[in-house]
Amino acid sequence: MSYNKGNTAYLNNQILTASPKRLIEMLFEAGIKHLKVGIYHLEKQSHEQSNAHLIKVQEIILELKMSIQQIPGSDISHQLNDLYDFMYNQLIQANINKDKEKLEMVQHMLEELVDTWRSL
Repeated sequence: MSYNKGNTAYLNNQILTASPKRLIEMLFEAGIKHLKVGIYHLEKQSHEQSNAHLIKVQEIILELKMSIQQIPGSDISHQLNDLYDFMYNQLIQANINKDKEKLEMVQHMLEELVDTWRSL
């Protein structure tokens, strides 16, 4: 029990002391992790567990979407918004239809986004 409390305190400290850039990176990382776990459970026919992880990914995508800053004269924020909408909808469809390919596509997209984010 004390291990969980220590782990939670460590994670809370990481979040509270992280820069805005690192917070976004942490969201990407958490999304990828939950997506991989969701795919694993989907393959094992553990639909309730898969659903729980895929819903977490959907919530992370919404959080990423809310973090978009509007840049005057730039299409980047609109493109990111559209991309997050696309990923969110793919996650919903994949979860409903138990479609591993769509989940892997979203995972690949998140991995590319986090790589790009890290290079900034």
